[in-house]
Amino acid sequence: MGAMSSDPAPTVERLPLPEPVLASRIVAVLPDVAAADLFAPVEVMVEEGIKVFSLPAGDLERFTTVTSVFGARASFAVHGVMTIDEIDPLVAAGVSMCLPVAAAPELLAELRAAGIAAAPDALTPIEVRAAWAAGADAVQVIPADLGGATYGESLAALAPGAVCVPRGGVGSYAMRNWLMAGAPAVCLDDTLVGDACRGGTLPSLRERCRSVLAVITDIRA
Repeated sequence: MGAMSSDPAPTVERLPLPEPVLASRIVAVLPDVAAADLFAPVEVMVEEGIKVFSLPAGDLERFTTVTSVFGARASFAVHGVMTIDEIDPLVAAGVSMCLPVAAAPELLAELRAAGIAAAPDALTPIEVRAAWAAGADAVQVIPADLGGATYGESLAALAPGAVCVPRGGVGSYAMRNWLMAGAPAVCLDDTLVGDACRGGTLPSLRERCRSVLAVITDIRA
């Protein structure tokens, strides 16, 4: 048996998550609907203090339309299946973070070269460790609700050092646990946005905004 190498492991150069994400600690994940259906719900969320959003990848026209209206008051990421061809337009639009799904190593390399922080998807501790070891800037744990409300605490022990951002079914109790376990932010989809972009009531959306923001306020106290 050959001797183990004493050379130090190579240092991974990771991009930091954008400052608005770290400051707000909430990313509102918007559904795949027309831009016109997003205007009123996003306006309500911005008014209530939600400042970071993620739009589905693959529709640059919608992205440009929404960011032209809200770009001065909010920050925007993209999520979902992405292609390399989308990167340059996203850079031009000022995107600095994405939540890619099933991302090939070539895509992640191009995102890094473009200065866009990427949090590829993973779920199990083995997957999270592999994504982190491969150089992910953060790991998008999805669907986070499959691990239960205390899954963040478990991953902190089973994938030490990995920066995990949960997404998928994260309610207020799980959100608090994830943030207390070290998650820099949480991605909230139906638990925050709900059906507001599909004809749901905006007063209910306001209440959900206030509920999740109260968790952030309490953690910071």
